[in-house]
Amino acid sequence: MFETTLNAIRVAYSGERAKRHIANISQHHRIQASPGYRAAAAYVQAQLDNAGLITEMLSYPADHQTTFWTMESFQEWACARATLDLLQGEQAVDRLCDFEAVPMSIIQRSAAAQGDYEVVVLKDGTEHAHYDGLDVAGKLVLTDGDLGRVYDLAVRRRGAAGILFDGMATTAPGRGPLDLPDARQYTSFWWGADEPRCFGFVLTPRQGRRLRQNLPVRVRAQVVSAFYDGAFEVVAAFIPGQSDEEVLVVSHLCHPQPSANDNASGAAATIEIAATLQRLIDDGTLPPPRRGIRFLWMPEMTGTYAYLANSEDRLARTVAAVNLDMVGQNQERCHSVFNIEQPPEAMASFAPVLMKRLWDMLNGDTGGHGTFELSSASVRHAVTSFSGGSDHYILSDPTVGVPTPMLIQWPDRFYHTSEDTLDKVDPDMLARIGGLAAAYAYVIAGADQRTATWLGHEIVARRQCRLVWRTQAAITSALGAEDATALSRLRDGLRAAVDHRIDCDMTALQSLERLWPDCGELVAELSAELHEAARRELSRAEHVFRNRARSLGSDDLSSPAVQPPPGGPFDSLIPQRQYRGPVALRSLEEGDDPASRDALWQASRLAGNQWWTARSLAEYWADGQRNVGEIIDKVYQETGYRFDTEITSYFEILEANDLIRWRAGEE
Repeated sequence: MFETTLNAIRVAYSGERAKRHIANISQHHRIQASPGYRAAAAYVQAQLDNAGLITEMLSYPADHQTTFWTMESFQEWACARATLDLLQGEQAVDRLCDFEAVPMSIIQRSAAAQGDYEVVVLKDGTEHAHYDGLDVAGKLVLTDGDLGRVYDLAVRRRGAAGILFDGMATTAPGRGPLDLPDARQYTSFWWGADEPRCFGFVLTPRQGRRLRQNLPVRVRAQVVSAFYDGAFEVVAAFIPGQSDEEVLVVSHLCHPQPSANDNASGAAATIEIAATLQRLIDDGTLPPPRRGIRFLWMPEMTGTYAYLANSEDRLARTVAAVNLDMVGQNQERCHSVFNIEQPPEAMASFAPVLMKRLWDMLNGDTGGHGTFELSSASVRHAVTSFSGGSDHYILSDPTVGVPTPMLIQWPDRFYHTSEDTLDKVDPDMLARIGGLAAAYAYVIAGADQRTATWLGHEIVARRQCRLVWRTQAAITSALGAEDATALSRLRDGLRAAVDHRIDCDMTALQSLERLWPDCGELVAELSAELHEAARRELSRAEHVFRNRARSLGSDDLSSPAVQPPPGGPFDSLIPQRQYRGPVALRSLEEGDDPASRDALWQASRLAGNQWWTARSLAEYWADGQRNVGEIIDKVYQETGYRFDTEITSYFEILEANDLIRWRAGEE
């Protein structure tokens, strides 16, 4: 159906050109709201101007007076130099950190400092008990714990002068704590208007181990830096369409030098997408699109908040988007997998279905129709559920309403370290993923009744396959059950899962109205087909459940008593959001109330690595109609995990900060 378009893009898109853009972008120290970021933005705009696109350099205030929805702006920062030396007596004997040599050797946004300091080693430093018997006032604390939490407890509450960080986050299976002994991890302070500012340095794990083994330690620190009211930029480019509707392609431009794959790769791939589509349209290879295609390069998340808050009139006309984040990895070197991350299920749509089908078509799996030269056999890839953590999590919030898959390679052995360098980039991977994003944007930009009809049937086909396998999994478990109570739980679990899936599938089908407003008859027809498939599968499973119960000597499959979840009195209350877009969590983490900060930390500790995802999904399902218990159930269906206490606590924190109001549900 799209063979001509896909072949044209595949031939024209150059991974080598994209890699050259990475080489240039990664020369800049691209901290949000800084001279280095501004220089990188100027480079991006110059390339787009040369390619003949309509461009604009948007500028937003970087100060402590401006707010974009719930995201508080921040001051611009510049650093001229910063060094950390190990002392022996009063003599410097070893240079541990040098910002000019390795920009990641400082904790970004460090305040100016000059002096000699005693170093106190913390046991993680994220809990109050870790400070028992320690005097950290006026000293540097050495930690591998969560930087924001250590700042709160050691600096903000106990007067430490600054932080030495020697942590290395685990990105299993790609990286363990000691796999990169001489790399430095990207870390940054984020200052609220009234927070006491400090400085800090990033040690390699090897340096940190050596200091810990040779206590007592004193160091000499110098940081020449400045904060001031300034600006941060969003580069915008546009290919006009025949209507005022738009498709959006986004990639964040920020991060410290070099940060080649994260995210010079996404920024560079998007430059090549824009230039390729413009060239193919200009030379007549592709017809002008029905909808415009807009491209954005911005500081991650903060730039997206700023752009959306200042472009609310465009949101209803933006039919879909795609976020490119870390797309250039050499998979063998980085231990990475290419993921098509789906939008959250509260924002179910045609978008991820189209993305996966185009990937299959571009990489050799055409379902027996047509041939393409590339093969995906050597590329590790997967379709994954929503996890968040980048700009798509803002766009895909139902209060924003733009379904946005993310294209990303994850995990990455070198993620957020000084070893994320150009030699880890693969131009073939850039071509595959960049070509996919270009095809996705162009197909949606040109989508009409025929495309919507095809996509509707594609949604139904994929959803029916998923339904069959979910039912089969329940049947497999049922045949292994040893009592009727277990069977009843399995049956109830299957029914709840199918109900949830049908709910999401109906939302996905209704999203076809974005492409073809008069698709009501098609949606009704396909909805009936999915409901019938669900009835058929549940009937098939029920037959197995009943037979297994009889074989166990029981005809009773009544549902077992269910203990109420530990949500407490809030469980039946309905949270009503008082804001647009997901809450910018930094505003809560930097709040004035220590009790709220502690509660937020404890909720994040309980949820572990799932915290970002769990709290985001809870917000998305909070539509003003569901109570907390129903929201918790929805998050469970989407993730397979229960976050009763964490979600309840999170809504309490939001209410305490006037971000939600409670409404009593119907009895």
